[in-house]
Amino acid sequence: MHIGRKIKVARVSKGLTQQDLAEKINKTRPLISHIEQTGKISAYTLNKISAVLNIDFNDVEQVFTDNKGHYSYKKENADALKTENEHLRKEIDIMHELIESQKEVIKGLKEKSKRKYK
Repeated sequence: MHIGRKIKVARVSKGLTQQDLAEKINKTRPLISHIEQTGKISAYTLNKISAVLNIDFNDVEQVFTDNKGHYSYKKENADALKTENEHLRKEIDIMHELIESQKEVIKGLKEKSKRKYK
């Protein structure tokens, strides 16, 4: 996961739109979109975003720039993120199953209520 994706996750988890983040750091929304899509970001902008999103600077220091100027994580961090991602996917699947089962329960209650009041 490159730094742009991490920024997006942090931004969304804080309930901010790209526009909100852009305004907080005095940049444009298209710049935020570009950063999130490509991972290309200056150290100055990265520091500003880190402060707004309350990202631990130690986490930011664990990224490095490849020869194309993209930020990415060291392998051990990438492995940890991959494991966390797998756990989150499992949680999402469980949530989907729970939601579907609750929809069926609600549908059954609605039908029961309709029959009761006829």
